[in-house]
Amino acid sequence: MRVTTALRTTSVVWVAPLVLAWVWLVTSHEAANEPAYWAGNTALVGHTLPFYAPACAAFAAWEAGRLKRAGVQRLAPVRGRYAIAFGVLWPVVALGVTAVAACLLTVRLETGAAHDWPHLGVLAMAGYLIIVHTVMGYGLGMLLPRILATPLILVVDYLCLVMPVTVVDPMWLRELTGWLDAPYGDLTVTMNPVALAVPMVLATGILAAVLVSAGIARWRGPRVVRVGAAAAASVVCLSVFTVSAVMPVRDWTGDPPPRPRADPPVCAGAAPRICVPVEAAGSLKPLSGAAKEVVPRLVDAGMEPPEQLAFVSDAARTGPRTWKLFLYRDMTDVDLRASIAASALPTMPSCPDTSDVRTGHAGTLAAWLMVKGGMGADEIQSQRGQKLAADPRVMSVVDKETKLPSAQQLAWFTRNVTLLKRCLPAPETLPAVAAEGE
Repeated sequence: MRVTTALRTTSVVWVAPLVLAWVWLVTSHEAANEPAYWAGNTALVGHTLPFYAPACAAFAAWEAGRLKRAGVQRLAPVRGRYAIAFGVLWPVVALGVTAVAACLLTVRLETGAAHDWPHLGVLAMAGYLIIVHTVMGYGLGMLLPRILATPLILVVDYLCLVMPVTVVDPMWLRELTGWLDAPYGDLTVTMNPVALAVPMVLATGILAAVLVSAGIARWRGPRVVRVGAAAAASVVCLSVFTVSAVMPVRDWTGDPPPRPRADPPVCAGAAPRICVPVEAAGSLKPLSGAAKEVVPRLVDAGMEPPEQLAFVSDAARTGPRTWKLFLYRDMTDVDLRASIAASALPTMPSCPDTSDVRTGHAGTLAAWLMVKGGMGADEIQSQRGQKLAADPRVMSVVDKETKLPSAQQLAWFTRNVTLLKRCLPAPETLPAVAAEGE
């Protein structure tokens, strides 16, 4: 009966459909073009966080106001204050959990059956943040009138979740909220555990500040002393946990560093062997056909024969004779051949900013590989995966080089690959430089 009474008296059930509708709308939009890859798609649980976490905080503030108005805290202590809080807050937490479940259900309906399971780290982070946002709203509701606390925590909490993403200095600020980017269909990576742990560390500081302040508020003594002690304790808690959260991400300059998948891929063929994630297994047959056409041509052009063609993250460690492919949905035969040809180009490092000075154009080298792999200029410019190579200006450089003897072409390619890998100027790859030299 207590469960029925709690659901009958709480205000959560009246507004829950609106919260769940927002979660469904955002999730269905983001998941519409995603592959069935749970380890990446579970990020949508964090991506929809601003739509249910502030709602939980606002409902908690409202329930705290109802308790204050009823004078429950002043009644005989039949139940402890934490038991009383739990009795009114569990429906609020249940709303957050239901929102997570609705997000996962929407992902399942939009993407289809996946080969793995939802990412437990993302679910643990979301569950913990729901609790912390709820406790934070309850604490504010105990301090301020509910007519003020409810809209205040709703707006402020939402802005604190979404605004850090717009800040570029410091970039690490966006990592503290738990609001994750949409997955965007990358099958080669999984969630970075640091990106999941950091919001939980900061949330622990907020939770500690609320609980310690609530304990100090029950001290006997002058109000000024209690307020000052609560404020000091809150500052200490927030400072310690904020510093602990910032330290692991202070050097990040954008998205979390990619974490390559560790589960085994599916492979086919030999010399070279082609390996892709299990979700992309349908691409193995067309890839094998394209590889039989492109790889021998590149070997004839002077490339060392690859042992493996692998669709893996750029951050994945591979052998020197592994060529890294790129794949996406609905690739045509031209796209597949372009992917195989460009995979002979080593992964280029992220070089320091050189302001307005352009030091090289890796797309020129990729376009040369595509030409040597048997592709024409029209095919190179029509394929979608390698936009740098599809730049029509690079063909002026490629056409000039392909008129030279094969040995000189290979020397040009090897020389410029070495320069770009060392972040050194490679003016021979720049269309503008080539045009000026003619």
